[in-house]
This record gives sequence, C-alpha cells and structure tokens, in this order.
Amino acid sequence: MREKIVIFGILVLLLPLFEANADAESANVLFKKGNQSYEEGKFDQAIEAYESILDLGIKNFRVFHNLGNAHFRQNQLGKAIANYRRALVLEPRDEDTKANLSFIKLFTLDKIEEQKINPLSNMLDWFLNLWSADEFALLTSFFYTLSMTLGILMIFKRSRRYLRLVFATFLALLLIFGSSLWAKIYFDSLDHGVVISPQVEVRSGPGEDYILQFTGHEGLDFRVDEEKEGWYRISLPNGIKGWIPQEAVEII
Repeated sequence: MREKIVIFGILVLLLPLFEANADAESANVLFKKGNQSYEEGKFDQAIEAYESILDLGIKNFRVFHNLGNAHFRQNQLGKAIANYRRALVLEPRDEDTKANLSFIKLFTLDKIEEQKINPLSNMLDWFLNLWSADEFALLTSFFYTLSMTLGILMIFKRSRRYLRLVFATFLALLLIFGSSLWAKIYFDSLDHGVVISPQVEVRSGPGEDYILQFTGHEGLDFRVDEEKEGWYRISLPNGIKGWIPQEAVEII
C-alpha cells in the first residue's frame, strides 16, 4: 500500500511536466500549421492557429510577431500593432518587429507626435527598452551575486584596495540595474491599448452624452489610465486625454 502511495505521489508531481510537454508539442504543431497557412495566403487560418497557441497559455515572441504579420496582411492594422507591441515586450531589441511596427504606422490615419521630454527621460526610455524585464532581473541577480561575493572576500583579504574598487563598481551596477528593473516592471504594468475599430469617438467622459473631443481611427495607440462602466480613460503620446468605449479597442 505504501509503495502505491509513493508511486501515486510521484505521478502527481510529474503530471504538470507531462501537461507542459503536451502543450509544447501541440504549440509546435500549431505553429507549423500557422506558418504553412501564412505561406499559402490563408491568413485567417494562420491567425486561428497562432491564437490557439496563445490559448494554451504560451506567450512567445515569434508567435506574436507572426500574428502581427498575419493581421497586417488581413488589413487589420490595430490588431497587427497590438501584437507587434506584445512581441517587443518579450524581445525589445528585435529589429524586424520594430521595423514592421514603424512601417505599419505609415498606414494609420492618426499621426500623434509624442510630447517633448528632457534628454534624461529620453535616455532612460532608451535604456529601459534595451532589455526585457526578465533580462533586467537576470542582470540584477548577476551583479548582486558578484557584489556579495566580493564583499565576503574583502572580509578575509588583507589587500583590499583593489577589491574595494571592484566592489564599488559592481555595487553601482547593482543599483543601476536594480532600479531599472523596478522601473521596467512599473512601466510594463501600465495598460496600453490600440483602437481596432475603423473609427471611434473619444469623449470628455465615460458616456455618449459627454462632449466629443475628437475621432480616433484604427491603429491609434494609447495608455489606459482608468476603467469605468465599459469605458477607458486614455492618454495619448502627445498628452491629450479622453474616454473611449472598451469594445472599440484591444488591450496589449
């Protein structure tokens, strides 16, 4: 009886591994199916295959990138932009995705210029977009380990001048990447969205009876500041704010 209990316990522990492996195999089959459909010009079937992978709970840069391509070929600019941005969250340095996003922006009707900010903010934005949150976490852990190791060595070594210099350097890097990780997590936690309807009315409040501020079009992207009664309060890159119905947008 005891042996059966042990075997059952082992199977319970291994069950998630079997399920993960099955999901990975299914995702691989679906990905190949999606790629084949895309090559054959069957973009709706490609979209269905790629979205089936996401339904398995698998978030993959290449899936989002290909899904963006398929939506663009279907002339669905908003959904294409949303998926390119999701891909860049996972692989912020991918030049193909950035190029595709810049290209597709040429087809959008709303040309929103970003607010002018100071050079320090521009540099911070550039630095934070060099790595993903996972990469920042890995770098922070790396410099933390090195700093702690050198700190311990300094306790036992007689000649500490060189170690102090190296320790100070790694400690500074730890502070830089640790604070950058915090900032990256914070900015990634902010909701962003894209208009997927051909056009949408942006109003001064959450309802049809509020003043119409302007009309947005498919592909307009924004930050979400608040959610209320089926509406989002949004901020555009140029600082303009307004309320937009939820059914007209897709959250990234």
